[in-house]
Amino acid sequence: MQKLSRKQREILTRHELILDTAVKLIAEGGFGNFRMERIAELTEYSKGTIYQHFQCKEDVLIHLCMRGQRVWAEFFDRALRFQGLSRERLLAFHLAHELYAKLYPVEYASIYMVKSVGVREKISPERHAAEDELMKGILDKVAIVVAEGVALGDVTLPRQMTAQDLIYGFWATHYGNLMLETYNFSYRNMGISDPANNRKQMLRALLDGLPWRPVSHEHDYAATAQRIIGELFPEADQLQ
Repeated sequence: MQKLSRKQREILTRHELILDTAVKLIAEGGFGNFRMERIAELTEYSKGTIYQHFQCKEDVLIHLCMRGQRVWAEFFDRALRFQGLSRERLLAFHLAHELYAKLYPVEYASIYMVKSVGVREKISPERHAAEDELMKGILDKVAIVVAEGVALGDVTLPRQMTAQDLIYGFWATHYGNLMLETYNFSYRNMGISDPANNRKQMLRALLDGLPWRPVSHEHDYAATAQRIIGELFPEADQLQ
């Protein structure tokens, strides 16, 4: 790897400082109250310097999204290394997804924000394409375990359902649930006291319904979850 010059290191450090400051501002006041002028004030750089790195606040947002996706991909790389039954390995992705969303809520929410009306139009097609490719890479890791489960005979997909259909349904359900929690949706008004437990129940119902064996009453997946966290994700201690 080519060694960076001092100037290049300074540029990268400033780039990350701007993104870190943006995370702080969005966490405190939401994207609607996030301004480039405020970043300049907090970082003590001129607005001109900030705009040398990012064209607009929407450009900052998609860089945050993509930075987070690289962390998410690394979490999924760890999940992919977990040794166990195919359904246990799928559980590792569920836990990695959950952990990423909890540890990086701004970056996680930005996945939705960069596609929303009024934001997506201000981001270049090239940036959107790069973000889409990162997201595809994340989901492709899950496809490896789904293919493994099918090959081993642990799961038989319904006729006309592809592995991609299953992954999309699994991801959409999990993502939607997490986003509702992130945006403080009043789930208690619907009789849901524990959204995390609801996610577990939905995953269990989806996989038992296929069925993906061993089904939940045949195996102690709670013990598997503890092993996954203990072996792969020391970051989980930050949530306690």
